[in-house]
Amino acid sequence: MSYKSIIALAFGDAGDAAALAFAASLAVTHKAHVSVFPFAPDPSLDLISYGMLLGASLPKETAAAILAGQEKLRARLDDECRRICNAADLVYGEAKGLPRLELSRPAGRPEIALSHALALTDLVVISQESLTTAPAAPAVLGQVMLQQRTPVLLARGDADTLGGPVVIAWDGSAEAGRAVRQALPLIAMASGTTAVQCRAGLDRQAANPSFDPLLAYLAAHAVGPAATETVEEGPEGLALVQAATRLKAGLVVAGAWGHNRFREALFGGATRALLDAVDGPSLLLAH
Repeated sequence: MSYKSIIALAFGDAGDAAALAFAASLAVTHKAHVSVFPFAPDPSLDLISYGMLLGASLPKETAAAILAGQEKLRARLDDECRRICNAADLVYGEAKGLPRLELSRPAGRPEIALSHALALTDLVVISQESLTTAPAAPAVLGQVMLQQRTPVLLARGDADTLGGPVVIAWDGSAEAGRAVRQALPLIAMASGTTAVQCRAGLDRQAANPSFDPLLAYLAAHAVGPAATETVEEGPEGLALVQAATRLKAGLVVAGAWGHNRFREALFGGATRALLDAVDGPSLLLAH
């Protein structure tokens, strides 16, 4: 059980360092390849499209300024990648063998290039700071999880916390099951595992919330014993956050947007509570 293909999303902000550090740590642990994907929307494409509609071309000075800005961002990311790799004793750049990290150079619109890259990606890493501050990050999170259904590790704090206790938010849903399956390499790294469910958030008609299938699955994969805990009162998301804090979890594994998405858009839902706990443990989310 290991991750071999990891994408670290970089948005050209202060949150990039955390995403790279978590991805580099996982690369060393799992002997994986990390592709650092710079998600910087390319304004030249929009300008070109707009100009074509008007029968005009992009001025050379404008094009040069856009390219200079992109190269400046790439140079800054290159420096950060080298620093992270030196600290982690990780090979950087195009080379053979694993583990290693390299900075990709996506062509064209970043959302399309990312979609292509996700086809054979085990895990995407994004930092909490980028999700909070980078304008494009929330939409990218939705693209990765809802369209490509790739698991996302939302990195919070220090990468070493991934070796601490892990909490599995369990309600028996398909989303929770996918999250557990895709988090097995992280669960195997944890110092202990506790499956937690909030009775107030259970939908017994949609899924079987029993802990027994989960415990049998974890035992079959030999990721260590797991404890169980039931919280009687909701709201579900807040109860899960409080349980994770009390258990000093370094990671919460949860299915995302498992209930009616329109209702969650109106009222928030458990996923929103987990995302809003910005000072809490890291999150492994899957839809």
